[in-house]
Amino acid sequence: MTDFITIVSGVYMRNSLVLFVALNFVAGTLLHSQTGSDTFIRGGDLSFVPQIESLGGKYRVNGIEKDVLDIMQENGMNYVRLRIWHTPTGGWCGLDQTAAYAVRVKAKGLKFLLDFHYSDWWADPGQQNKPAAWANASYAALKESVYSYTKFVISTLKQHNALPDMVQIGNEITPGMLWPDGRNNTSLGWYQLGELVKEGIRGAKDAALDSTMKIMIHIDRGGNNNDCRWFFDNLLAQGVQFDIIGLSYYPWWHGTPSQMQNNINDLAVRYNKQIVIAETAYPWTTQSLNDGHGNIGVDPVKLPKGYSISPQGQKAFLANITNIIKGTTNGKGIGYFYWEPAYISVAPIGSAWEHLTVFDFSGSALSSVNAFLDLDSLKKINVTIRVNTATLWDTITTTGIVQVRGEIIGKGSSLLPSGDLVTWDSYSQVAPQNIGGDYWQYSFKMYESDKLEYKFWTGHTISIPTKLRLGYEGPVLPSDGANRNIRLITAGKNDTLIDLQYFNSSGYSQPQFWSPLQKKQDTIGIYFRVNLADLMKNAQFDPAVNGPVVLRGDSASTQGVLSWNSNTVVLQRETLSVAGGSFWSGAVYFPKNTIPVGTEIKYKFFIANSSFGGWESGINERTVLFPASDTTLMWKFFNERNPITAVVTRSEQAPKQFHLFQNFPNPFNPSTLIRYTIGNSVDVQIDIVNLLGQPIRNLVHRLHTAGEYSVAWNGTDNIGRRVNSGIYFVKLTAGDFQQIRKMIMLK
Repeated sequence: MTDFITIVSGVYMRNSLVLFVALNFVAGTLLHSQTGSDTFIRGGDLSFVPQIESLGGKYRVNGIEKDVLDIMQENGMNYVRLRIWHTPTGGWCGLDQTAAYAVRVKAKGLKFLLDFHYSDWWADPGQQNKPAAWANASYAALKESVYSYTKFVISTLKQHNALPDMVQIGNEITPGMLWPDGRNNTSLGWYQLGELVKEGIRGAKDAALDSTMKIMIHIDRGGNNNDCRWFFDNLLAQGVQFDIIGLSYYPWWHGTPSQMQNNINDLAVRYNKQIVIAETAYPWTTQSLNDGHGNIGVDPVKLPKGYSISPQGQKAFLANITNIIKGTTNGKGIGYFYWEPAYISVAPIGSAWEHLTVFDFSGSALSSVNAFLDLDSLKKINVTIRVNTATLWDTITTTGIVQVRGEIIGKGSSLLPSGDLVTWDSYSQVAPQNIGGDYWQYSFKMYESDKLEYKFWTGHTISIPTKLRLGYEGPVLPSDGANRNIRLITAGKNDTLIDLQYFNSSGYSQPQFWSPLQKKQDTIGIYFRVNLADLMKNAQFDPAVNGPVVLRGDSASTQGVLSWNSNTVVLQRETLSVAGGSFWSGAVYFPKNTIPVGTEIKYKFFIANSSFGGWESGINERTVLFPASDTTLMWKFFNERNPITAVVTRSEQAPKQFHLFQNFPNPFNPSTLIRYTIGNSVDVQIDIVNLLGQPIRNLVHRLHTAGEYSVAWNGTDNIGRRVNSGIYFVKLTAGDFQQIRKMIMLK
């Protein structure tokens, strides 16, 4: 141990160095080499780790205790940030402990960012207090102290082979630093701040004598472009020269990811400097330990939509942030640092950050620990998923919504490599599109060997689910044979077309790849389905009196399977289907070898023992071309009438006209209310379209009685994605009546 007293411009600094302990610690450590071409920064601030370790804190992976540096590096972290305080109480984050840990960091082959706070404790937008040793220094002496102290710290680190790869001059210095001298609330304050920052930069460069060491200037407000422009315009006006813009971005404080993206794109062009998100984080839980330290407040309402408070949500958030940074204009985004991924609670210091780490309360690594992996290096597999909704006990049409809702287990996250977000809620963007009849299909990317656990969800719109379980299908047994209520896809080594799956509306467990059609060697199965809601509503059909419901058709073309004169094919009632059990369905098997593919089969639905003669009216014969393989036909309404859907409660005073009011507020952000009146019973649609007339969101599609109504639009499209700011139109369609209003969405 070497004690020393340094006098800098009449200001005393006292420190003690214990680096030899650190050097002995790493003497037997295998040095890790940086992976050559991977230069994107996937870093983390581990400043609390030395203190946590000294108090007995342990880190584990699958129950095995390991050095947290090894855990983080094995899971993709390539850069470590450490803060330094001048003369902290207890010594933690002072030069001795910071230098000792920096030696360990560099010995692992990790890169190192040093964060000067120029304070004895936290420096941030709310406090930028001088070190006690500099409290009474004149401004001239303060400048000299900043230079000499910075130079001394960097020189000490260099002597012990722990030279930082990047140096941060000040921490979140949006309001300046070293108050009151460097407080930037006046012209003089800006000048003095500029001079102090320049002295810190000069001290770092004079000590390093290494042109590769980068200088970062770090502020908060990563989603606020006006404030960032204000700060860097003024700082650069003082002649400050630096390499990297550092921004803190916490979504509950600093705006949406889109606001952050817009900000860094603008800064990249305006200043032509590299940009790093120097601090970011996301919660994995809402719980906290009773350790005497209340958790930092995270407002769930301000978190980005679709990212759950869970380890999966953490991973997806970081994947999205990574994509945004990598997509920065002119390639100026170079990485991020997660703020304190290992800040677990140990007595007596506790932790107010334990819900934002990538370790659980006991120090065991969460699945989000691998959020730092270089995903670009992983193999991506194209996966195509297909689902058939012939077995859905509701009247979903080809314009309805089908979603895959679930989560990724493995190296990837809920943000798939194809850019789709898959979640267990309405924000899932894996939304199969109708490809004809009951068939829906969607293609996306997964990382090799990752698993997708999921269920299907259906709705008339994203906010109006289909009948039963709020749109979710019934229990399904996964393909791996486990007794779990999920579907399962495991990405292999090659692009994959997943076998056709059927929606399970029943309350009984079905195998993942069940089918209402039996595979038969010599036959082709066709699944027919008809809805009788109109007849039941109008008292033209009572299932207890009338029936059976049958399929009749041409005998010659079907080799006698169907008949126009007899009830050879009886359909079964789906007793729990929509509108009081209004669907009848059944599989019909035709001889495969005697009916040529493409043969026109004529048929109609028929109800025996009915008061109207049993035949569908208003249509001629229905036709289907004989298929080459088993298939289903899109469900039909008996007589082809309009669908019966939910009826809105009648207003006490029914209006006598149709009218669409101007939305309020307008302009709006994030949501607006749309009011309208309906003059008589009619089918009503409320649609959002863009300037090109393209449909963006269907808000309403159902039968209305006369009355006054309202519906909110939250600025999302049909699968829950936020739309861009701009001009949109809301269109009311009520029978033959149409009215359109212009809306403006601002961000």
